[in-house]
Amino acid sequence: MTKLIDNISQVLTAASINVSNTIDNWFPYIEEAQETFIKPVLGDDLYAELEALMDPGIIDPDLEIDKYLSVLLKMIRKPLALYALWLGADEFGVSISSQGIQVIESPTHKTAPQYRVQNLKENWIRRANISLDLVLKFLDEQKANFPSYIQQDEDLLIRSTFEFNSEVDIRESRRVFVSLKPIIRSLEKKYIRPTLSAELYDALKIAWQSQEDFTDDYKVLMDLIRPALAHLTMSRALLDISIDVLDWGIFDTAGNTFANVSSKQASNKDRISIMAEANQKDGESELKALQQFLDENASNVLYPEYFQSTRYGGKILAETRNQFKNKTDNSFFLA
Repeated sequence: MTKLIDNISQVLTAASINVSNTIDNWFPYIEEAQETFIKPVLGDDLYAELEALMDPGIIDPDLEIDKYLSVLLKMIRKPLALYALWLGADEFGVSISSQGIQVIESPTHKTAPQYRVQNLKENWIRRANISLDLVLKFLDEQKANFPSYIQQDEDLLIRSTFEFNSEVDIRESRRVFVSLKPIIRSLEKKYIRPTLSAELYDALKIAWQSQEDFTDDYKVLMDLIRPALAHLTMSRALLDISIDVLDWGIFDTAGNTFANVSSKQASNKDRISIMAEANQKDGESELKALQQFLDENASNVLYPEYFQSTRYGGKILAETRNQFKNKTDNSFFLA
């Protein structure tokens, strides 16, 4: 595998480590970090371009795309180095032989206490995540200069960090938005599609993806859909993304086994529940406004797919529909 970091000075730009380190010791962790953290975010094509850029014989300095790739490569090295440090920290200073696992110490250097190691690892992973967010922001802002960078889930009705953050503040975190995408997709099917009717939902999605037939009428719908979808997503996410589901149990994401480690702990469960309920109520209210808008305005000319569907209730029922409370006696209950 081509390594995007090939000398120790590139690691030193990201974190302060002993200058006696050799890059060969870090290569296994750099490779793993590239495969685990970097490649999935960039996509196969853009990642392959960065690998090719590591061969100086193929770089054409006159090509604008190479200039942007060079900037991207420099940016990606910081989170890559930090992820590699995070992955390798537990194995360095340990000798594994036929005599067992031993800790290496010298008269001048002793192994750091476990809590210091854990604090350092948490700092590395936090800085790595922030740095990778900045890389994703750069790619979002420079899409035209990275034709090989193809965002996944382009069909979602909320498909970018900016669109989501306009409705619910997620600190413009690209990584948070990536974690929300499965929830957005799920709630589109459970809430938005039944609200619009299958026919209007499908027509809207086709127009949204092509952009050629995305009329002003559809834009009005999107302005009503996005806030409802964003708040419903946050309501579900506050409960879902705060835990890790592993093969040996379910755990708080930020939990830590060391009591004396300075760590960012998961938010209070009562507070999470209150925030989830508030977002649920906001989403249901906005979803009801969307339904009322369609019932009051749909016709054979405007949103004909909805008007001709069984979902259309007419102006008389527009204000009295009450199908958006998450209770067992209505059609939108989510178990």
